[in-house]
Amino acid sequence: MFNFSSKTVVDRKFKITDLYKQMSASKEAKKDGTMIESIVLKNVLSPTTLYCDADKAIKEIYVFEITVKERYVPETFIKELDKSIKLHTLFNVKHEDYELSMISYKLGTQKGKYWQTNWENEDDHDVPLVSSVPEMYKYILSKFLAYPPFESESVEEYVKRYNMLAKLDFQIGKTTSAIAHETQSKKRFEYNARLKEYKVERERFLKSDEI
Repeated sequence: MFNFSSKTVVDRKFKITDLYKQMSASKEAKKDGTMIESIVLKNVLSPTTLYCDADKAIKEIYVFEITVKERYVPETFIKELDKSIKLHTLFNVKHEDYELSMISYKLGTQKGKYWQTNWENEDDHDVPLVSSVPEMYKYILSKFLAYPPFESESVEEYVKRYNMLAKLDFQIGKTTSAIAHETQSKKRFEYNARLKEYKVERERFLKSDEI
């Protein structure tokens, strides 16, 4: 999905049985493991390999490449492996010429929602030069999320703002549908007032980097 610098390449291949021990793999994760042909730590994105500033919140990003036997996403395996890794991660799942990527923003020991792409057969994205590891992570995240980041916001602020926008989009869609099916004028008035509030709030998050 991403064309990282050759300076970041590690290409460290793991035995899946060793990973089972590291992650205290569940039965479901081991079942997923039967669909995996290989797992490789492909890149390490760090201040040293990116030639950028260090950061306490996001120190390094590990990029894993998982080759599978068929077009199947071993989600349970990935999530349990991710839980055993304290650093930020990106997982690229490959089958023949197709690739799917998964990522979850970690805040301390807490992991958020996982985002993933569709199976794609496209050229990788060239990544920009960055001044810090979080800046690279924010760029990576932006390829998974529907809304771009503000230049001035942190990764945490970006994820928080995106989650608010996703929630507002859901509320706008739900309220719009309710208006279309409502026959009582009083209820329609209430729904329209609520819809207007949601849209104003949505515009605020789209135009301002203030959380």
